[in-house]
Amino acid sequence: MLSTRFEDFGFGPRRSAFYALLGEGIFHQDGPPWKHSRELLRRQFVRMQYQNLGAFREHVDNMIKVITKSEGVVDLQPIFFRYTLDTTTALIFGQSVHSLVKEGRDSFSESFGEAANITAYRGRLGDLYWAYTPRRFSKACKAIKSYVDEYVSNARGTLGQGLDAAGERVSQRYAFINDLYDELKDPILVRDQLVNVLLAGRDTTACLMSWTFRLLVRYPVVLVKLRKEIEEVLGNEQSVTRAHVRSMHYLDCVLKETLRLYPPVPANLRFATKTTVFPRGGGPDGRAPVLIRQGTGITYVPYLMHRRTDLYGADADLFRPERWEDPKLVGIRWAFLPFNDGPRACLGSKCSQNTRARLFIWTDADTLLQEDLAMMEASYGIARIIQAFPAIKLPNDHMFEEPGTEKHALTLVLASADGCKVILS
Repeated sequence: MLSTRFEDFGFGPRRSAFYALLGEGIFHQDGPPWKHSRELLRRQFVRMQYQNLGAFREHVDNMIKVITKSEGVVDLQPIFFRYTLDTTTALIFGQSVHSLVKEGRDSFSESFGEAANITAYRGRLGDLYWAYTPRRFSKACKAIKSYVDEYVSNARGTLGQGLDAAGERVSQRYAFINDLYDELKDPILVRDQLVNVLLAGRDTTACLMSWTFRLLVRYPVVLVKLRKEIEEVLGNEQSVTRAHVRSMHYLDCVLKETLRLYPPVPANLRFATKTTVFPRGGGPDGRAPVLIRQGTGITYVPYLMHRRTDLYGADADLFRPERWEDPKLVGIRWAFLPFNDGPRACLGSKCSQNTRARLFIWTDADTLLQEDLAMMEASYGIARIIQAFPAIKLPNDHMFEEPGTEKHALTLVLASADGCKVILS
């Protein structure tokens, strides 16, 4: 379904359900339009992959300031969503929305969250998506598109301008937008692709960071071990580089284990675009082929698969980052799908199970964000928070919860319904 018979499956009614927010974007496209978007965005992210991590520092510093100003019990989850919104808009729009430094409510962030959550609900209604179109949804979608349209217009206006105060060509800051426009020749299509990328860049990384800290404060032995690694690699250095991140092998294990227990999209759905066959799954012993008729919906659930004891051991329900040091997991590939796999994943990579060689994608959205960028963004933020707040811990009045027993909030991604509550000292 994801690889050898990839062409036999599509998104079904999801395109219509998501169109109001995402328009003509890679997230819900099939066939030739998807292939065109895939190649178009691949070129952009190959270029972005070679940017240094200095682009993250301003936003990491802003995040640290916001956390520092907080008193008592702090919920990190909404802060992480603002952090990833700021970094993603900086990378793709050419300038950040700076939601972390704005006083009071941030209208764009609120509109984006509202529209994304309602879009997720409409998606779960299938063919009846149209039955849930509240006025606030239409208002939020209109606000988002108007906001992004302004960025596209500003980017086009920089063409022909000279150098800025730093000696950089002004138009180069908006290279992502201008390169898309040169290919698509339509500001509406450019806007739609930008909204798709923004949705992917904000939600997945924010949830990964939230689940990571929820687990770390509940497993202090792991937190101590990770803090020691960060101290050994960074010392007092606050400017994190790619070399630093790649030297933190235990952090890599922590992130993989978090993604195993809490994949960004815990369940996914495909519809057969024609009558096809699964090679096994039928018959008394489950080894016979299975006929899949055209229009049949097939759900697969990484959340459950990642907890299979025959794949991950008797302690598969537990948080144990050290399991990723076992060479047996090197070839586990199709049993570890936090980012999907097949043609809609691993673009430009070797498809190895080393997550840093894979692309970070949002459900099926392919190349929306390269894993290299997103994992670097998460790693940078996590390392700096642990460095800045060495006494971070679980609040005394919060009970320990085994993974899988906590409350979940399923929107377009898997988030914690109770947030990520910590105390800093």
